[in-house]
Amino acid sequence: MTFVLKTAKTLRNHWKKSTFAAVALLYGFEYAKERFETQELMRVYCEKAARFGLEPIRVEADPRNVTVILNPNANKRKAGDEFEKYCAPLLHLAGICVNVVRTESEGHARTLINDLNGTDAVVVAGGDGTVSEVITGLLRRTQENTNGLIPIGVLPLGKTNSVAKILFPCGSHLEKVRSLADATMAVVEEVVKPINVLKVEVLENENKPIYAVSGIKWGAYRDAETKRDSYWLYGKFRNYVTYLFNGLRNNLSWNCSAELNYTPPCSGCSNCAKQSQQQKKWFQRFAKDQKPGFSNIINPECQMIYQKYISTVDFNLEVESEQVPKLVVNVGPKSVNYFDFVKEGWKSEKGEKRKVREIIEARSVEIQPKINQNEEKWFSIDNENYELKPVRVTLLPKLINVFCKKENL
Repeated sequence: MTFVLKTAKTLRNHWKKSTFAAVALLYGFEYAKERFETQELMRVYCEKAARFGLEPIRVEADPRNVTVILNPNANKRKAGDEFEKYCAPLLHLAGICVNVVRTESEGHARTLINDLNGTDAVVVAGGDGTVSEVITGLLRRTQENTNGLIPIGVLPLGKTNSVAKILFPCGSHLEKVRSLADATMAVVEEVVKPINVLKVEVLENENKPIYAVSGIKWGAYRDAETKRDSYWLYGKFRNYVTYLFNGLRNNLSWNCSAELNYTPPCSGCSNCAKQSQQQKKWFQRFAKDQKPGFSNIINPECQMIYQKYISTVDFNLEVESEQVPKLVVNVGPKSVNYFDFVKEGWKSEKGEKRKVREIIEARSVEIQPKINQNEEKWFSIDNENYELKPVRVTLLPKLINVFCKKENL
């Protein structure tokens, strides 16, 4: 009893040191627990990958070759270390020949795809920007011909991972390790799923198109999101602080005005088949149509072009994959006060949808923004910044095969 009282008295007299020691001890315990759980999780995945590596291959067959395009600057330069810890061991244990190519600058991934030969798959180790560059390089190289496309793996190693979050959801650190392992094992198991692609063409010049998989953002919320990194001092609360500090600033896009020319969604008809044939190069037109039945379906609505003028603070174009894949344009309110701006911004950070005033469904959309010559405005394609210009967005349904888990088929 005397020992207990003496210990309590000592802790009370040195409460600052006692508090610091208790916090340090708790942190050390949580760190050790997390490290142990991560090692146990990786042990299970390594044993699973090793079983694939022990399977015999035919004498006349070659080992699988996979090219990994790694963006070492992704996720604050953490992508390289995380790939080596959680992804590379699984690929090697599975007996796959891995060629890792690191990008050195913006747009480098597109150049790497042009020189790509003798590989069975491309694995993107990075965020949305790297994924978009790889898909753009592949589709430009093959002229959108599906016969020349190879499957793509997506490892969620970037700051934004829109595609990977759908295929391999993650939350905590342990869940992120699990998602990285699941994404790697999807490449090992060769389970593929077709996904929709957006073709974005600038209307005022003949530049090559950009291909995206996530969508297009424009407006005040998009501008605020791009400023998150400047509030790094606030740690995990910076996403919320962003809206508090930017809700009254004039440099955000508070007035997004544009004319939309769009065609309605279509599951496939003679008009779609005709347009698809016209977009092909002359030597591709002799190839067999993948969906010959479309040439016999008549859909008068498919040829209709609708016009609409919009004015909003929040423009968001995304892909919806249902029975009929389509583009969905979410048009937010015309104006918003400070408190609603913060409220709706926080909702989006929690994974909830912001308030939408109008929804437009389409197969292709021409966006003619009203641009002031004296202002420099930006919008995002797959969370990458581009100068605001008139563009045409076309849906290319189920064009790219990506590796996924079996339960996501």
